[in-house]
Amino acid sequence: MSGAVTPFVWGESRIDPPRLAARGAAREAEPDAAQEERLATLERDAFAKGFAQGERAGAEAAGQRGEAMLRRLTQTVEELTTLRARMIHETERQLVQLALAIARRIVHREVTLDRDLLVAIARVGLDRLGESAHVTVRLHPEEYEAVGAARIARIGSSNVQVVPDERIGRGGCRLESDLGMLDAGVDAQIQELARALLGEEEPAHAVAR
Repeated sequence: MSGAVTPFVWGESRIDPPRLAARGAAREAEPDAAQEERLATLERDAFAKGFAQGERAGAEAAGQRGEAMLRRLTQTVEELTTLRARMIHETERQLVQLALAIARRIVHREVTLDRDLLVAIARVGLDRLGESAHVTVRLHPEEYEAVGAARIARIGSSNVQVVPDERIGRGGCRLESDLGMLDAGVDAQIQELARALLGEEEPAHAVAR
């Protein structure tokens, strides 16, 4: 019969329903797997990029901290060097001042024990002023008496006069001439030595009137 419909028999068909379903599932799974792979790739790239940026930022921050630390260290070393130099300078200054104070006491004592020293001090001052100058030598009254006429004669000459003066301290010896005034006493000499040793300006030997 030409119009009859032949019934479809599963056993005789080449299409396997389970296999067909598996193929469909595989085709549906392929886009999902590809998308997951792309997502995984993007995730790895993003992680790598973020890690690299983090490394650069960390390195820059560490470099800045290192530079700041080096600057602080350099500044500290400079401050310590300056402090050390200042301490050494102050220590040296104190030692010089102590030595000068001891020297002053020793010389004063020696002048008290040996009056010839005062005569020698006066002679040094006269040598500085010159033999031709008319000079007045002023001494402390008690030391003037202690020096005695004989020693005063060794100081004096036709151009030199030795007189007592209450304004002169012990160990002092002031010389006055037409050229000016010269303090040749013990304290004046110690002060002049202090100015020279401590780096201060040295005073002139004679001061114009």
